[in-house]
Amino acid sequence: MNKGERRRQRRRYRVRYDRIVIFALILAAIAVLATSCVLALTGKGEKPEKRTPKPETTTSAQTTAPAGEDTTKGSGSEVTTKAVSEKPTQAVDDGYTAETHTHDEIFMGDLVLVNAEHEYKFIAGDLDLLTVVSSHNDYYTHGDYVTKLDREVISQLNAMMAEFARASSLSTTNIFVQDGYRTFEEQVDRHNSGKSSTFEAGHCDYHTGRTFDMFRMNDDGTTPYFRAEGDCAWFADNACRFGFIVRYPEGKDEATGEKARTYTYRYVGAPHAAYMHENGLCLEEYIAELKAHTKEDPLISAVDGAVSLIYYVPASEEGDTDVPVPKDREYTVSGNNSDGFIVTAKK
Repeated sequence: MNKGERRRQRRRYRVRYDRIVIFALILAAIAVLATSCVLALTGKGEKPEKRTPKPETTTSAQTTAPAGEDTTKGSGSEVTTKAVSEKPTQAVDDGYTAETHTHDEIFMGDLVLVNAEHEYKFIAGDLDLLTVVSSHNDYYTHGDYVTKLDREVISQLNAMMAEFARASSLSTTNIFVQDGYRTFEEQVDRHNSGKSSTFEAGHCDYHTGRTFDMFRMNDDGTTPYFRAEGDCAWFADNACRFGFIVRYPEGKDEATGEKARTYTYRYVGAPHAAYMHENGLCLEEYIAELKAHTKEDPLISAVDGAVSLIYYVPASEEGDTDVPVPKDREYTVSGNNSDGFIVTAKK
């Protein structure tokens, strides 16, 4: 092969290499184009949209909104609106609901405290009065024909006397009751005449219709003041089970403002009477202690296996008060005759 032929052969080889490179570039371009088309069709490869994180649910008053309320006005945040509108309107349900009580109801109920500092208000509807003579059972009797007590008081008094008769195996107890409910005018007359010089009208616990005196007639016809001792010692530990306390117990003169009267009983309800008996409290001391107990930290009392939760709710200074009460348990609400309500709920 001469020199001229070798030069022509090298030129042919260079041309072929160039073509190979060009062909490879064309294939690469086609591959890139095809990949772009596939990504465009599937949506992959797009830059993710920047999203605002969804806020956590909260019960803060600053962020909670009633369901369905439009909170976008002035905010411009659709995501926040959805999150807030779906939040509960109140805290997690704790089994309580609000019950509205009027201001007058502070002065009504089994736990109204009446003494020299707290006047009974005679609110209509507080009492359902019955005469003792028409309502007592066979295990005690009446001292007169006019003494009246609240219906619930007589019901529990009948139950207590029947239980006492069974416990003592007596066919009759020789106990009689008198000096129950007194009107304002009756107390004025008694006070002015000296028959009841201790209590001024309006500040007499007998106004409540839940207070009465007990006597026991002896075989010789004498009627001494009642004491829970001797044949009647049973009452010392059992009267509380039926909701009764000695209104002016011995050793509590300073708290009650009155001298001890072992024969004057007051109905307050079994859970309260039991707690007072176990802890040696008079009514004044008990009402004061209750103010430290809320529904989150209730006072606990047990009577014959039945447990009650007891708590105080301060009344609004004016108008009605929303009192939290259990949704699905039995309860009662009583005023304290001064500044609030006492809720007693079965556990």
